[in-house]
Amino acid sequence: MSAHYRSPLSFSASQLDSSSDALYYVYQTLQDLDDALLPYREAMAEDGGKAQQTAEAKDVINKLKSEFEAKMLDDLNTAHILTGAYQDALKFINASIGKLKKMQKKQRLSMLVSLVEIEKAAREVLDVLGLLTTLSYAEILKEMKQKTLTRAGLSEEDIEQKIEERIMARQKKEFEKSDQIRAELTVHGIALMDIGKETVWRPCFPSQANSSDGDKSTS
Repeated sequence: MSAHYRSPLSFSASQLDSSSDALYYVYQTLQDLDDALLPYREAMAEDGGKAQQTAEAKDVINKLKSEFEAKMLDDLNTAHILTGAYQDALKFINASIGKLKKMQKKQRLSMLVSLVEIEKAAREVLDVLGLLTTLSYAEILKEMKQKTLTRAGLSEEDIEQKIEERIMARQKKEFEKSDQIRAELTVHGIALMDIGKETVWRPCFPSQANSSDGDKSTS
């Protein structure tokens, strides 16, 4: 692959971590989309393809494909393919999922068709990059989380314990301790996310520990 680049490839550990973080977001978004589409599959089949994509969705897809082709021609600039228009497509998916239930039937069918087409375009990019496998999105996400735990030297039970400790700290209004728990996990590439009343975790780009206090010297 490096023969296709005019400049040498250089992937640092931080770049690989960052790529994994971006990929997790991609697969999680596509998994969320699959879950959101499930209740409407029958209605979409009954519609028989009459519903049309929205103009905004067409624009999102066109920009994604156009930017993808441009980046591939630019020395196969794969390092940045999952940014820009690709991220915009994922944001469109996430924003639209939450609106489905509030839409009228005709409008919802149009949005459902749009989301299906955006998913196809997103999958085509992943396929070209060799990032699609026979595994489901859920299985891929599970594997990525397990790799994160292995790298951090932690178990799922360890994370659950930290989450419980943070919940207790927040209930006692010990917000400094709560923030410290979150920060400590982030150093290991684990992000805690509060979704409603539930706290979940996902892989993230590992942050550097703040060692300023430990570096203080006495005169």
